[in-house]
Amino acid sequence: MVDRPPSHNAIAENDYTQQYETITSTARISMVLRPLMEKHAIITVTLPGSNCFFNTALLSIDLQDSTITIDGLHPSEGHALFLKIGRLTLRTMYEGVEVSFTVNLKKSDSENNMAFYLIDFPQSIRYLQRRNAFRVPVSAAKEVTVEIKTNDGKSFTGELSDISAGGMCVRFAKKRELDLSTHTEETQCCIYLPDQRKIHCIFKVRHSNYFEINNSLHIGGSFEHLDKIQRRTIERFVIELQRLARKSLAR
Repeated sequence: MVDRPPSHNAIAENDYTQQYETITSTARISMVLRPLMEKHAIITVTLPGSNCFFNTALLSIDLQDSTITIDGLHPSEGHALFLKIGRLTLRTMYEGVEVSFTVNLKKSDSENNMAFYLIDFPQSIRYLQRRNAFRVPVSAAKEVTVEIKTNDGKSFTGELSDISAGGMCVRFAKKRELDLSTHTEETQCCIYLPDQRKIHCIFKVRHSNYFEINNSLHIGGSFEHLDKIQRRTIERFVIELQRLARKSLAR
């Protein structure tokens, strides 16, 4: 499979058009894969030259070694085939999102007679969702400040990493923000858009990922109880970002 950037047709104006995105950022790939690991999502495996399908699950993600550990293939006939071919493609659907990527085998091992595999961390993943939940990345050159306030009076300021009509990911540069990663209650949020526009809304943390290399925390979550004005403002901003992305691709 050859991954390609989203075409102009893929970013159509129809709210229910499916869109593919190729994600190459290690941070964003990890943000996508960690919920699959934490929820023990079933992942479908295909092997080059084989018409058979196998199942596995993500066991661990190691960013330092750039590896992922996956469970043994089921049915077990896939084990010998994978060792011979040394390459596989993983696909899964999770909360309306389709994720797929192809990687190489680094090592095979077993514990209590149960096989598991060490594979490469993917250099890119293919990501598909419908546009009404399509996450649009925010360029680092276009910083958008986000302020999150918890019910106990704490305030956290970060930068918007990506956003959709249903949620966003915020990047925090300071390690002290780590206590937000375990917050389970709804929070008050303000997104400071360009041209002095603001979006005040309720945000709920769903998952987080800390990167020791640059001492940053990425917080992902959903918007809650949006009214029509809030939703429309966010949707317009998402469309603005998509148009900027189209212009960049056209250069």
